[in-house]
Amino acid sequence: MRAARLELWSFREDVHVETDQDTGRLTLHGRWDDVRLPPQCPAIREALRRMTLGPIRLENVLADPADRAALARLLECCPAMVVRSMGFGPDELVLSVVPLTPQARFLPVEPAPGRPVRLSRFATLTTDGSSYRLESPLSLHRVVLHGPRAVWLLSALGAPVPPEEVAAPPLTDLLGYLLAAGMVVAAEDTEPPARFAEDEDPVLASWSPLELMFHTRTTLGRHDGDYGATYPGGDREPDEPVVVPAAGPVVALPRPRWAQVLAHDPPLSAVLEARPGEPRFPAAPPTARDLGELLYRTARVRTLNRPADRPRAELSERPYPSSGGCYPFELYVVVHRCAGLARGVYHYDPLGHRLELLTTAGPAELLDAAAIAANLPGPPPLLIVVTARFRRLSWKYGGLGYVLALKDLGLLVRSLSLVATAIGLRSRPADGGDIECAARVLGTDWRAESSLSALAVGMPDERGGDRCERRPRNGADWPARAAARLARAWRARSGLG
Repeated sequence: MRAARLELWSFREDVHVETDQDTGRLTLHGRWDDVRLPPQCPAIREALRRMTLGPIRLENVLADPADRAALARLLECCPAMVVRSMGFGPDELVLSVVPLTPQARFLPVEPAPGRPVRLSRFATLTTDGSSYRLESPLSLHRVVLHGPRAVWLLSALGAPVPPEEVAAPPLTDLLGYLLAAGMVVAAEDTEPPARFAEDEDPVLASWSPLELMFHTRTTLGRHDGDYGATYPGGDREPDEPVVVPAAGPVVALPRPRWAQVLAHDPPLSAVLEARPGEPRFPAAPPTARDLGELLYRTARVRTLNRPADRPRAELSERPYPSSGGCYPFELYVVVHRCAGLARGVYHYDPLGHRLELLTTAGPAELLDAAAIAANLPGPPPLLIVVTARFRRLSWKYGGLGYVLALKDLGLLVRSLSLVATAIGLRSRPADGGDIECAARVLGTDWRAESSLSALAVGMPDERGGDRCERRPRNGADWPARAAARLARAWRARSGLG
């Protein structure tokens, strides 16, 4: 005998019902808002109370059809609090549709016969350890799959198929829930080949499913996850120290003097307007003094701090800003040619302003990859690899730790590039690196500390210029003027001016 379909109702887990003992009015307290309801009869009050405990069948709680209609009208006032579920038989819960935002509205639909359906290419299936979770950046709902029937249905929707061929009642009711939640999409018409709106939407064409999901889950508005400075670990101190202690031989770096920096730095406008030109590096290598000044002015630890509200959490302050003072980045210097430094891979200690030698055997692999990534004719003299210790952010921030790392990364790389230009070094970003290669050479666990970017660094190429055709618009002569100003500043620094 075929199991009967059961429509079930409940509230989100964060909803609770409060009754005013004097007036009898009800208040539904939810994640985003409170909803006040007029006094209700005991049967409806009991139904609302039981909805906070889990899915119920309205017919089992409210025998009077009039009461069920009245409750349905009440629930229309708070659709973002209501979870719609479906089961087969009294003990088989199959799926639940959970609203994720205050704007979420759910109306089950019936699949149109002969009109192909498939799983949305933006839908992702994960597990929280107890049940499957189906989500899409295009949907304001999460579908929780409690049983194998729903998972089996998904397995049949990898390619377009008419609904009557993939499921018979009551599984077609599950399909209707998935359609209404936006996890399954229907073709535009019944004529082959099947065409789907999400495939032809020019806006969606610019997004990959992974990138769009990342965007919606690291911003507010389309999810219900924790977000912001939520301190997921509670009151414990950060999992990672503010500075990684050195374990190998170290090399002290020269430190610039404030008076010399002020005397020889070119104006900020000249640095900003400088045109990178062709990414070529000459025979003359940079020096340990150049590298020391670059790292000192951009990445050293200026102070160690303990916030008043988290006295066990050690933070720091450095020349570039970082979210919450967490500073998750580590800098590794790969030396190919640098006067005063032996070839090898070093880790920068921003507190001691020194380099720790990690290996002399690994530069070639990283340098060759950087030359390709930065479109260089050969390995750069220096390569600064930036990694992130992600737990420096995740101990404090929920839902946006990784996106904060990416934003802070831009500030660091830009600071490195600007200061390099100011002191007479040419630099070139080398993004899109091989995280496995970097972890292998640097000796890190990519899950805990992974490379995010790199900057190729060398001396300015006097040949200069590039082969790009330029059509003057706004201040097109400024880069040439900046170049002349920078040349004078660089000659003065080297004692030639």
